[in-house]
Formats: sequence, C-alpha cells, structure tokens
Amino acid sequence: MTAKRLLPFMAKRRIPLTPYNYRLFYDYFEGGGDRLKERLDEILRNKTILSPELSERLYHEFYDFLGDRARKLTMMSEKMGSISQDLGSNLEKTLDSTGHFRQILSDSATQMQDPALANGRVRDMMESLLKETKSALNDQSDLADHIDSTSRVIAALTRELRDQTRLASVDELTQLFNRRYMTLQFSNLTAEGGEQLVLSLVLFDLDRFKNINDTYGHNIGDRVLLVCAKILQNHAAAGGHLACRYGGEEFVVMCPGLDLDSARELGDSVRRAVEGTAIQIRGNAIPVTISGGVSRWRPGEPIEAFLDRADQALYRAKTSGRNRIVAEEEEVA
Repeated sequence: MTAKRLLPFMAKRRIPLTPYNYRLFYDYFEGGGDRLKERLDEILRNKTILSPELSERLYHEFYDFLGDRARKLTMMSEKMGSISQDLGSNLEKTLDSTGHFRQILSDSATQMQDPALANGRVRDMMESLLKETKSALNDQSDLADHIDSTSRVIAALTRELRDQTRLASVDELTQLFNRRYMTLQFSNLTAEGGEQLVLSLVLFDLDRFKNINDTYGHNIGDRVLLVCAKILQNHAAAGGHLACRYGGEEFVVMCPGLDLDSARELGDSVRRAVEGTAIQIRGNAIPVTISGGVSRWRPGEPIEAFLDRADQALYRAKTSGRNRIVAEEEEVA
C-alpha cells in the first residue's frame, strides 16, 4: 500500500492524518500483525472516531518502545497536521472550482435550448466555458502536485519514524533487540496466549568476560560480544525465537512454543557453538565460553519472576563450573 493509495483510504473514512494513524494503517495494509489488523478492523467496522487520545493509545499499545523519543514524534505530529491542513485547503478549493464549472455548464445547456438566446450568446458562453475549463484543470493539476508532494513528505516522515523506532528497540553494538523490546514482546505473547501459552527463556552470561576486557581491552571485548551475538541470533532465528541483549555480557533468548527441556537443548546448542568458536587476537586464540539458565513461564507471573528463576538457574551453572546450561529445579552435580 503506497502513500498515494493510503491517503484516499484514510480520507474516505475520515481518519485524521497524524503520524500515529499513518503508522497504524500503513502497517495494517503491510501485514503488521494479526492483533493490529483485528483491532483496526473492529474500529473501521464500528465506525469509531479516531480521536487523538485513542490514536495515541493504540499506537503505544502496539509500539510502546519509543521512550525518550516521544518529543520527536510530537514534532512529526505537528508537521503532519500542517500537511493535512494544507491538503484539505487545496481539496476544498478544487471542489469549489469544480462545482462552479458544473453550474456554468448547466446554465449554458439551458440557454442553448432557447433559440432566442442561442445566436447572440454562443461565443460568450464558449469563451466563458474555455476560461472555466482552464481554471478547473489548473486547480486539478495543483491538487495532484500537492498530493504528490505531500506523499513524499509523509514517506520521509514514516522512514524517520521507523528509524527512531528501530533505535529504540535495538541494541546499538550487537544489533540484537534490547531489553525494552523483549519486555514488550513478552507482554504481547502472554496477552495473546493466555494460560495455554508455552513459553520458555534462556538467560546467558559470558564466562569470565571481565578478564577478557581487562586483558585485551574493551575493543576486543566488543568483538567477543559481536561474535556471540551472531551465534545467538542464528540459533534463535532458526526456530523463530527472539534473541535480545539483556545488558552487559548477558543475553536472553525467548522461546515461544518450547517447553523447558527443548529450551535447554537450544541453550546447549548455543553453548557448544560459542565454545567451538576461536576468536583470533594478534595470533592468539581467545577461549570463550558461555553459561545459561532456563525457566518456563508460569501463567499470570510477571516477566521479573520469569527472569528471576532463570537467573537462579544461571547462578547454579556458574557455581558448578561454568560452560554449562542449567534448567530451573535441575539437580546439578
């Protein structure tokens, strides 16, 4: 759905042209998710008025991870409002011009049917029709140009909004999703799945990472983080799971559809891959290992409790020798 097609769709349904609404309905047509589509279908079906308050609430329901970039969104909203006002003014002018042109045609047709008036006024009417035709065409051309220009501006604003959204949801170094995005996705998954949801997670921590930073420097430490992040992403993506940087040298893979044992197997495959990766620094191979704790979500519990049980399992993995994956309540030799 291009901007040129989306604008008439929104105008026809009297949907205010704001960044919130534009982003919502752009993703609505581009397959932004079943929950979003169902919610907007309901609004369209019930002809609910999308007030600024409702639009903002809907936006944050589906994209609530912009954080301190809200000021940027407000500025974009003001710009979009100005564009909408200009577009409405041009459209009103063109409609007025078209209506005037139609009235002249109607009057002319009536007068042409009167033989007494036809001979003396044919030239005047033709000149008037020609003048009004040119005026109407010019107005239509101006409106088309304005719509085209507006579409380009809206497309640029949309790209900027997407960039801001991405910056708010992705870790700058590793390019994995960040903790804020992980929390949002947890809320979406548990809201959709309810008590029937099967969801596990693995909380990873690089072993002795401080020693790597102290010995080789933070630049090398960042290289190690990048290598491990790529391994995590590849293993998570293969199963449709979510890999996130939790903070520092800690990572989380959230695994919808996996029970505790299956998530533990995933964690162990990551552990083996990290252990088997040689990171070469100045001709020396740096040994890197990773440990992990696994927990399964219990219906109704918040993400903090979910993570805490994984953290306890991770602690047991660390204290029992590192380079291992331990599930909650698992006996450790």
